[in-house]
Amino acid sequence: PPRHDKEMLSMKLPEYRSIEEKRPKFCYVKIDDEKTLTNHLNHLLADNPHCIFRGVREARYKLFTSVQREWITNGLGRHTTINQLVDSLIGDMRQNRVLNDYFASMNIVQTDFLYLSLLQHYSAPTPLLDFTHNHRVALYFATTDVTTAYTENDLDDYFSLYYIDLDKVGPELTRVDDFLAEDLERGRKLCETFEKISPSISVDKSLLDDLNLFTQWKDTLSELPLVFVDNPQFARAVTTPYTGQTLYWSNLNIIAQEGCFLLYNREDIPLEEHLDNRMVWCLDIHKSLADYVRANYLSGITHDTLFPNITQMAQEAYTRFRERL
Repeated sequence: PPRHDKEMLSMKLPEYRSIEEKRPKFCYVKIDDEKTLTNHLNHLLADNPHCIFRGVREARYKLFTSVQREWITNGLGRHTTINQLVDSLIGDMRQNRVLNDYFASMNIVQTDFLYLSLLQHYSAPTPLLDFTHNHRVALYFATTDVTTAYTENDLDDYFSLYYIDLDKVGPELTRVDDFLAEDLERGRKLCETFEKISPSISVDKSLLDDLNLFTQWKDTLSELPLVFVDNPQFARAVTTPYTGQTLYWSNLNIIAQEGCFLLYNREDIPLEEHLDNRMVWCLDIHKSLADYVRANYLSGITHDTLFPNITQMAQEAYTRFRERL
């Protein structure tokens, strides 16, 4: 009889088996020397200022979200759906009394969107794929703990830097801040137009002030196949028209990392197979260049700068005070 233990239920995450298999999925560049790397990055940053980046330490990895990785490798499809898994995680976070009180104390509207961002940056599986506006941050993640493997897969000699030019993407990548802000504005105009045409009929405008309604995971976010979630510092403000409540999805890590997300809702298909292969660039960089990258691109970038620890900040403030005495 079949065994139903964890080992039997788990599956290996699909990976690329060669450069030849991976190359057609992207605008692909293989980099084996310092000069080519420097020239490519210099031209990229000069000519394409609005790119977002993702660094991955193994070139053979496909672009799966963390919830896809959990769902595939742990065989969760036998028991649940990705939507149910994400909804359960959000529900548990919403029931946390400390988080509830913390956000309420700052008058922050608690939405599924807020909790998705929090889950992503604090090690839970989500349908969000991390990107950053800063290529140096992406290179840090690509070169951290990078190791050379001696296998027949030529990709094992490379790490990857992926990027998307936001100025050149089409309708495949909707900005969630634009999508929500424009919907709220259209709703406001419809209400005002209806009131002018039918002044004797009451209009319930409170629906337009319910950020939860517009950002629910069930029936709203989960129905969007792919959207871009910008860094809170750079995104368009999403504000309700009458009460002025603002959508919030910030946290320390997303700010420190100049982070942004792709919200991607598929079960077992990696991002690159969902998109046109001209949309995502991939630089596969030889691992022998990791030290060169660290020396020339990562000055001032450390684990502590990308993952701020408030306790450490406070202790360092006191240490600096003592040093100035």
